[in-house]
Amino acid sequence: MMITCTECGKEYSDQAKACVHCGAPNTTKSGGCFKAVLGMVAMVVVFAIIVIALRAYTVDPQEVIDSEAIKECRKTENDELLSIGARRLARDACDLMEKQYNEKYGHAP
Repeated sequence: MMITCTECGKEYSDQAKACVHCGAPNTTKSGGCFKAVLGMVAMVVVFAIIVIALRAYTVDPQEVIDSEAIKECRKTENDELLSIGARRLARDACDLMEKQYNEKYGHAP
C-alpha cells in the first residue's frame, strides 16, 4: 500500500522506514511485533514484582503463634521465683521448641 509523505507530499510504500524521496521517517510504521513482545515482557515483570511483594508481606499465623510461645517459654526460663530445676527444665523445653521452629521455618524466632 502506498502512503503520502507528510514532508514532501510524494507517495512511497508503507513498508519503508522512511520516505525514499526526502528521507522523512515513516510515522505510520508502528513496530508491531516488537512493541507487543515488549509490552508482554513488561506485564510479566510487573506481575512477578507484585507476587514477590505479596509473599514478602504475607505472615503465616502459625509461625506467629510458635514464635510467641517461645518468647513466653523464655520468660518462664528466666523467672527467678522458680527453682533451679524448674528453670533448667523450662530452658530445655524452650531450646527444643526453638530447634523445631528453626527446622520448620528456616530461621530463628
